[in-house]
Amino acid sequence: MVDAMEAPMSTEDDLSPPSSTSAPVSVTGSPPNMVPAGQGSDMTKEEVREQAKQAVLGRLTKEEEEERSTRNKEMLPSEKNLGHMTLEEKFDFARRYKEAGNVFFKENKYEFALKNYTETITYLRHGLRMGQTNSEGVPLGAMRQELDPESKEIIASCQSNMAACALKLGRMEDVVKHASAALDQDIKEGAKARALFRRSKAYHAMGKVEEAHADVAEAAREAPGDKVVQQHLQVVGREFRELKKKEREAARTLWQGKLKQEEGADTTEEKKTKEGKGRGQGEDEAAETGQSQGGFLNLGFVWRAIRGLFAGIFGG
Repeated sequence: MVDAMEAPMSTEDDLSPPSSTSAPVSVTGSPPNMVPAGQGSDMTKEEVREQAKQAVLGRLTKEEEEERSTRNKEMLPSEKNLGHMTLEEKFDFARRYKEAGNVFFKENKYEFALKNYTETITYLRHGLRMGQTNSEGVPLGAMRQELDPESKEIIASCQSNMAACALKLGRMEDVVKHASAALDQDIKEGAKARALFRRSKAYHAMGKVEEAHADVAEAAREAPGDKVVQQHLQVVGREFRELKKKEREAARTLWQGKLKQEEGADTTEEKKTKEGKGRGQGEDEAAETGQSQGGFLNLGFVWRAIRGLFAGIFGG
């Protein structure tokens, strides 16, 4: 997998989910202008035109989209309209359209590649049933269908490749979104390792060391012999260990601080208890002394009274 981690070079690569506003792809390489249902009545003509323009161009300029469309025509010659193709021909067209995106990626035309991958996904989700209707006459292409295994495999590959494009363009949140969408599907081991690696790179760039380490560690288990993954694991692993060390030190410092506070509270309470006991003992001793003295005083008074009584009786 030497450079496969950095670039989607084959149909085995995997990627992320399509934009919900993406329109179905046409055989010319440019999707038809579309306005989301329920919005047209609230929009001015200028807004409708601008939205249609965005649906076609995305992040591309008009000139760039024309170039992409021309290149797609050259790479995907077809004498048939998509609506007249057999199901197998449509699958073949989707695969080749995705591979044209791989060509753009190799040429560092990442926006072109992203558009091809996005349109491939939209086409597989809505275009395979183009020209067909259900029992109520509703076009099947306008409805979200249960995907077959082959469509899921191509879509997952596109999603992983979109993560690679976003990584090259520095759009880290998009990398996480696309790679996560690919990983949510049942993808092959090699494709899974690439998606994990790309998401780890994005997390690392975003400063999320724990998430980055978890992903690259799993990628290393999926592809133990991949040097690019191992190198990234070493870098992130060092940062992860340092992070955990700091967390342990912070926890230890916090714990020691709490222990000191508790010890201080215990010492103060013990001192108060001892002082209280001391005062209590003093009061008890004083009370006992007073009682003793009071006893002696009472006996003396009684003795004098008796003497006085006998003196009165016996005259002496």
